[in-house]
Amino acid sequence: MFLRIVAFLLSLVTGLSGMMGVPHAQSQGLTFDVTFDEMSKEICEEVKDYCGIDAIKIASNLPDLNGSIVLTNRVFHIDTVAFRDKMYAKRDECYKQGEDIKGALYHFIGVYFSGIVKADVVLEPFPRLPGEYEFIVYITYYDSTERFQSNTYYNPETGELHSRNDMGVANLGHNLNIQEMLVYATTNCWMRYFGFCLFYDLVSYTTPFFNYRTRRFKFDYQGKEWMIQIWKGRYLIADGAEIGVYNRDKSKIGTYYDCVSDADRLKISFSVYQGDKLLVSRAEQLHWWANGFKIMKKTCGPNDLTLKCTIEMKDEEMLQAFSQALEHNMWQGYTYTVDGLKVSIVW
Repeated sequence: MFLRIVAFLLSLVTGLSGMMGVPHAQSQGLTFDVTFDEMSKEICEEVKDYCGIDAIKIASNLPDLNGSIVLTNRVFHIDTVAFRDKMYAKRDECYKQGEDIKGALYHFIGVYFSGIVKADVVLEPFPRLPGEYEFIVYITYYDSTERFQSNTYYNPETGELHSRNDMGVANLGHNLNIQEMLVYATTNCWMRYFGFCLFYDLVSYTTPFFNYRTRRFKFDYQGKEWMIQIWKGRYLIADGAEIGVYNRDKSKIGTYYDCVSDADRLKISFSVYQGDKLLVSRAEQLHWWANGFKIMKKTCGPNDLTLKCTIEMKDEEMLQAFSQALEHNMWQGYTYTVDGLKVSIVW
């Protein structure tokens, strides 16, 4: 990994030096503007009315990105068009080699140093998904316009903002339902590659952005150490809950667990209540990290929330092992019942 980073930095320096001494084509006094079409405006207004977040106002007040670019051009005399072409060529090489993250970074650098005049956000019909629209961003530079596909799609009937590759909206790992104002994780979100350990919770506890409680249930099953962890509480501007399923080889020590493979996913459903009010409801799904976060104008703490979840075990052996883990931790303030292979927890 270190050698790859060094190689990337060296190639970037080479790209810069190759443009040195060439008069720059960057015009001065550029401004950065963001516009939305009617459908995307409607979505932003719905979000604003529901939780107070004004995406249009935020986008309209983004800082001018071109000041540092102009300064760089004055110092290094870089021809931004030639530099962008150089970065895009390296981007294409990376994509061909399957290095998508590295390629995306080259693309970003090329865009950044091109001098952005404005960005137009539009929703265009997506022919392969009838009734759905794709978010497209048109970036206008001082010399040209580039069309960016966002991998983010909108269904006006269901209110779903989602991706086609199961990586979440804009590859951020989560989808959003506008009608329910509900954020939830996709199965193959990027978080799956990082497993889970106690350190993640400790870091969250030190910030003002999270206020949640959690319970961990550890047991052995089919030669592996398993952990099913549940959470409930406030997440940024949302209330909700999570149920995570993890395992690891018995030879491993510490608090780190791997996210389970597709074969080890479990059927999970859950609901979150604030008193008698239902905030979040997620139907049964085969998952390793079922969650749901309801965007709220006024959030509450974990003590005001009740989590009701049902997890279906693979077989009787797993059921017994998990039940023993639950019995061992009954002092943690929850109750549970068993129906066949399904375990229901109220917490």
